[in-house]
Amino acid sequence: MKRAFLIAIVTVLTIAALYSCSKKTDNNNSTSRKIKYEITGTFSGKLNIVYNDNVNGNTTLTNITLPWTKEINYGSNVMAIGIGAQANTTGITGQTATLKIYSGGVVVKTSTATAGSLGEILIPTTTYQF
Repeated sequence: MKRAFLIAIVTVLTIAALYSCSKKTDNNNSTSRKIKYEITGTFSGKLNIVYNDNVNGNTTLTNITLPWTKEINYGSNVMAIGIGAQANTTGITGQTATLKIYSGGVVVKTSTATAGSLGEILIPTTTYQF
């Protein structure tokens, strides 16, 4: 379980690093920088959540129960963001958790995970590029 969580973190960091190195040819900042992360569902355990951007790095939250939301206004220098979660305490087999990323009030990414036979759950890293 720890290995999967580490893989998720490395994936977020790699994607953020790649996007931070890319050059944008236009300076159109019409994409909203107001992001809302949301995790909802029936999962009754607690989650460790890691969200990330290419400027500020990782933010880790522990022992989070559902539902959970976080709103962030990112600066124009942030090019990519990511978020993932993993069970800190188990729930019940078959319970679900759905992660959504909103940009400017519109859902731009979604991912759903189901608790396994031991009640464990892993929401894979989900990324979004402005």
